[in-house]
Amino acid sequence: MFKEATNTKFLLFYIVLVYVFAFMFWWSYLLHSKIEQHFSDAVNYQSLQYELNHGGNFEDYIQTEEYQQLDQDFSRQQTMIIGEGAVFFIVLIIGMVKIYRSFKQEIAVARQQKNFILSITHELKSPLASIKLMNETIRKHKLDKQKQDNLLASSLSEVDRLENLVENILIAAKIENDQYGFNREELDLSIICNQVFESYKSRQDIELKANIESNVLITGDKTCINSILSNLLDNAIKYAPNSTVSILLKRDGNKVELSVCDTGSGIPDEEKQAVFDKFYRLGNEETRQAKGTGLGLYIVRQLVHFHDGKIQVENNQPQGTCFKMVFKL
Repeated sequence: MFKEATNTKFLLFYIVLVYVFAFMFWWSYLLHSKIEQHFSDAVNYQSLQYELNHGGNFEDYIQTEEYQQLDQDFSRQQTMIIGEGAVFFIVLIIGMVKIYRSFKQEIAVARQQKNFILSITHELKSPLASIKLMNETIRKHKLDKQKQDNLLASSLSEVDRLENLVENILIAAKIENDQYGFNREELDLSIICNQVFESYKSRQDIELKANIESNVLITGDKTCINSILSNLLDNAIKYAPNSTVSILLKRDGNKVELSVCDTGSGIPDEEKQAVFDKFYRLGNEETRQAKGTGLGLYIVRQLVHFHDGKIQVENNQPQGTCFKMVFKL
């Protein structure tokens, strides 16, 4: 339905565009024909009068001031029509291009929002279904303590996943409405990175490494920094599974470089800026296997900017992706 509606809108746009151009050219042709006919009639009339009054022929008449004045008026009117037509044509082209781009952007946003709804529905239902199933298993079956502990641990993991999802949605909404409370304080970025590393290193789906320089101090918001690192690590786990993920922190003069790199398949060059757009995800939500809402990297970029920092996507060597952030000391 969405594709059909989009195709219909584009078809209507092209019909209107063709009609406007045809209308413009037709009336320009009619106006030019009218002044050309007026010029021809005036020349015929004055040439006859000249022959009657002066006995000269048409070649003599076109040398007169009367003809020169008519010819100048006709040329001036032609120039005016061509000039006004050219200005109208240029303005129309610019307007149509802007409308077309705005139209395409609106469709892209609508498609991303549709994908977000599909994604968020799946992302909310999936952990809830898992939690329900595990709790029902514990309730209905007599399990030994080890199995119960494993199910409870998995259930708590799903709760954490659901909590992170809701937190990302709330952060994105606050950012969008300029309501995010940003608390600046002196932070030991080394300690925060090590804490996040410890919380993720037990994951079975990645090999996590760290090269964290000690005593790296910045001014910022601890919750924001945790959210930045968590979203980047979760992104690496989703899109570069079973790869090696590294957290790198070092000083570089009066700046700090913080990178999260993976050894996955990488990101195409033409997509490296788009991945930070809100709701942006490659592919179709109905067929995509990787989980996510398209909010993680959008939130990361906004929170990095809150810290007056910069973030960019680079190719990892020999393969993979690096999200490199630069902050002031």
